[in-house]
Amino acid sequence: VLFLHSIIYVGASGAIFGLLGVMLSELLTNWKMHTHKFDEMLILVVIIVLDLALGTFPFGSNFSNIGGFTSGFLLGFVILTRRQHHWLNLNKSNTSQKQESYQYALRIISFVLLSVGLVGGGVLFFKGVDLNDYCSWCHYITCAPPSCKPGYISCE
Repeated sequence: VLFLHSIIYVGASGAIFGLLGVMLSELLTNWKMHTHKFDEMLILVVIIVLDLALGTFPFGSNFSNIGGFTSGFLLGFVILTRRQHHWLNLNKSNTSQKQESYQYALRIISFVLLSVGLVGGGVLFFKGVDLNDYCSWCHYITCAPPSCKPGYISCE
């Protein structure tokens, strides 16, 4: 909403990207528990890149996709942080302090970043700030240059 004041986009793409962000943060948080780490990471990255590429077509908005992904990624660290257990030793509490402190730090940093982003975005929205005035290239995030030709569907 800080970039596109006069256009209303309705859809679930922001929420889907939020779920992709949660999946990525869960994968990073519990990296040692996953057996096919690199395969899962590759699949997530390919899905995210392809969906972002589709968001550059006309009548799509990557601003909501990026916002949903960022919020989901940070919320995943805040909500899904748990102790690292080996999958065979779920009943034993033999976690290392290094992993717990790492997750604790991620939780705090993510919570602070999410809070600052939401409060800052809300303040900027209610002040009526248009971020396009501060970023000359940001319109390319949601509109690919070939579809921004004069006489074609406008990216404005």
